[in-house]
Amino acid sequence: MKSLLFDANALLHWVYPSSPFHDDVSNLLHAAFEQEASCYALSSSLNEIYYALHSHYMSEGEARASIRDIAETFDLVDLTGLQVFAALDSDEPDYEDGLIRSVAEALQVDAIISYDKKAFRKSFVPKMTAREAVPHLS
Repeated sequence: MKSLLFDANALLHWVYPSSPFHDDVSNLLHAAFEQEASCYALSSSLNEIYYALHSHYMSEGEARASIRDIAETFDLVDLTGLQVFAALDSDEPDYEDGLIRSVAEALQVDAIISYDKKAFRKSFVPKMTAREAVPHLS
């Protein structure tokens, strides 16, 4: 695999060290960068992640620093109107999942990294957890 799109939940696991999946996501990122794979995140996901971090886990300054870590580590993808309408019309369980799917399919990434059990079932882009994706990078 040479390209991965990270769902907001995977990003949250990465920036919150007490998360049960923090190490798995960190290991995937390390392996992806060793293999020179592209790692994408939606810029629109950052607001959701910031809110979760600041509301539940850390101070405002720490939450901003975490968002900066994501912005400096991932290739951020800005949304187009076509992707917004594709998300609105999709059969995904929620709007954010529809955005992730529409971008993943438009970019034709090799996998969506997510911990959402209900999302992306009908996408032609496979969904994997970080642990599931690592063996596919080599």
